[in-house]
Amino acid sequence: MKITVIHGQGHKGITYTMTKNVLDSLVGLNDEVFEFFLPKDGPKFCIGCNTCFLKGEEYCPEADKVQPIMKSMEESEIIILDSPNYVMEMSGNMKNLMDHFTYRWITHRPHAKMFTKVGLTISSSAGAPPSNTVKSMAKQLKWMGVPKVYKFPFISNALNISKISTKKEEELKQKAQKIASKVKRRANNPKANLKGKIMFYIFRKMQLSPDTAWNPKDRNWWIEQGWIENARPWK
Repeated sequence: MKITVIHGQGHKGITYTMTKNVLDSLVGLNDEVFEFFLPKDGPKFCIGCNTCFLKGEEYCPEADKVQPIMKSMEESEIIILDSPNYVMEMSGNMKNLMDHFTYRWITHRPHAKMFTKVGLTISSSAGAPPSNTVKSMAKQLKWMGVPKVYKFPFISNALNISKISTKKEEELKQKAQKIASKVKRRANNPKANLKGKIMFYIFRKMQLSPDTAWNPKDRNWWIEQGWIENARPWK
């Protein structure tokens, strides 16, 4: 099994520790983990040139940074996004990467493999609820077709990992083990869900008509996948 982890920050603090605890319970002997740390491994800011939409993702000015991460996601069974809770949202580094991934939304050119993957979003906060942050990151994966995204928010009551109490540290470990178990069960039984299929059919209908399919690059992708006919991105 392959797992892609994208860290929305470069430092190894509480959110990183949460992810590490999940991986400790999740990763088996023959599993592979591919980690990317932002901003070091990520692209510069998206400039809104629309090149990925109209010409192709390989022509993006930041393709050399964007594509290795996307390819890793496409080849993995599990995708993990983590970010500390920054002003009730994901980090700017993570948001910027998601901006570069928009061409893979169901509205444009979704990859077939995304429809049977498992996602997990992780975020910590010293006090303010990080629930919006994990939901926001999960939304990004769902719009790429990922049918099931688990969420792991955690209020640490500490500003950094050295200040976390023993009680909170134990709570973190227990929650990490529990969520890892859920992710592993789902990864061993990959399947598309009803909501994802409904979204697929909505945007398939849009691609059926040249009058409503505004982008020939997107429409040609759907035709090449056979989705305009009888093929579907799930078994």
